[in-house]
Amino acid sequence: MHIVVCMKQVPRDNSVKINPDLSINADGIEKIINLFDEYAIEEGIIWNEKHGGKLTVLSMGTDEWVEQMRRALAMGATDSLLLKDPAFATLDTIAAAKVVAAAIRKLGDVDLILTGRNSTDDESGAFAPALARVLGWPQLTYVGKVIDVNPGSKTITAERHLETVVETVTAPLPAVVSVIKDINNPRYPSLLKIKKVAKVEPPVWTAADLGVSGLTPTVTVTQRVPPPPRPSGETIDGPDAAAKVKKLVDKLLENQII
Repeated sequence: MHIVVCMKQVPRDNSVKINPDLSINADGIEKIINLFDEYAIEEGIIWNEKHGGKLTVLSMGTDEWVEQMRRALAMGATDSLLLKDPAFATLDTIAAAKVVAAAIRKLGDVDLILTGRNSTDDESGAFAPALARVLGWPQLTYVGKVIDVNPGSKTITAERHLETVVETVTAPLPAVVSVIKDINNPRYPSLLKIKKVAKVEPPVWTAADLGVSGLTPTVTVTQRVPPPPRPSGETIDGPDAAAKVKKLVDKLLENQII
């Protein structure tokens, strides 16, 4: 079977700046795989190891994305694909979903798409539902456990972890699944695997390759402010560890945290 994991690169921390055009300026901040996408990659690896076939990590961005795509390959992905074009630079979630959907159709043999619940920069959580809608595929959101993926019957059974209930649902494949962080523990790639993929260059598809044009954002950003700085922590003093613990517990009780 062919599993595709949609991966986004994000700034490691939230100390970003806002450009005059309201875009995010994360210059000088280390870029990492989006937290929730890393869980999606791990889940894809698990089921690829069980059923075989291909696991493609797909990302839309610039050449800066390649390093994190190599990390996904070192974790266990078998293939990679970068969607890169100047026309993709300012797309919103819905337009981005249309581009990725075009890539999925061009790949042609995809059985399952995995994504993270949301990205840690935009936080919209709308990409997976938008992608499913454009493709016309079933969607399973907030998945905390994939119980079974059956290539024979072309079905997937999973638990959706909602606010007050856990749903067990079965959907036909192909499907789009967005996962939460409790689904697994992403593996650390070995140094040997990191070295093995260090010079891998993913195939690049442009807007022309995908046959997409005239994509314009459907959402207009009217205001954007940087996240507030984290408050400085408080140091708990005391003559020994026991006194510090007692003082900490008293403070937590005082503030009704416990």
